[in-house]
Amino acid sequence: MFLSSLKIMFALPIFFFFFFTPSLSSNNIILFGDAFLSASSIILTRENNCSYQPPLQTTALSSVGRAFFEKPVRFLDPSINATAFSCSFSFTITKTNSCPFGDGFAFLVTSNASSFSLTDGYMGLPPGIQASSDQDSYFAVEFDTSFDRNLEDINDNHIGIDVNNVKSLASIDVVSKGLDLKNGKEMTAWIEYRDSEKMISVWVGYSGEVRPLSPVLVAQIDLSKQFKEFMHIGFTASNGKGSSIHIVNKWRFKTVLGLPPSTKPQQGIV
Repeated sequence: MFLSSLKIMFALPIFFFFFFTPSLSSNNIILFGDAFLSASSIILTRENNCSYQPPLQTTALSSVGRAFFEKPVRFLDPSINATAFSCSFSFTITKTNSCPFGDGFAFLVTSNASSFSLTDGYMGLPPGIQASSDQDSYFAVEFDTSFDRNLEDINDNHIGIDVNNVKSLASIDVVSKGLDLKNGKEMTAWIEYRDSEKMISVWVGYSGEVRPLSPVLVAQIDLSKQFKEFMHIGFTASNGKGSSIHIVNKWRFKTVLGLPPSTKPQQGIV
């Protein structure tokens, strides 16, 4: 389905890089629900007629849109159990009718690409998992445009970090950072995790070329305890009772297995 470039570079026996820049007009993407490819973009959701709300039992898969890279990506080396990754992508959230905004979208790393929720406000993310040795696991950075008190959302314009639960373990009101997910402008997000620091960092800005100096959100988490050796990467979105078009483009991704702790962090991909 799509790859404009694919590089696997072996630098030392103890670590390697996996890096790709998707060409979003080709076919290395698996699509679910309402998601489709258009020109050089992934369109995750379509416009809803929110004046019609079907009974819960007839809610269709089309209330959710998902797009994943075709093949699972290796995140862990069993001999060292450590990983680092970074990605960047540009996105736009637009609304063209009088309906409220949809639920939002999320960048998603998951062990099960076909596991999703149709519940309003969840962006297609599973609500949570029970502890077991063979459980599905996921990590998500959500760009949330719908307030849900039951999910402990801080407002209807925030970014959150989710690990195996749609209730965010950390979140930030983006308006307080001079950003607005709802203004219809293209924005760029950079996400980076380094196992040596057990730290996930998220930067967001209006420039697609220059990453801001300071992240808008940082959280301490050991993803090596959450990830399986191979995980799926992609995006998920839902509209719930609203109507937004969630668009993703210019997606780049890189993993680094077994990066020595003394090595300086790689620059974010732009």
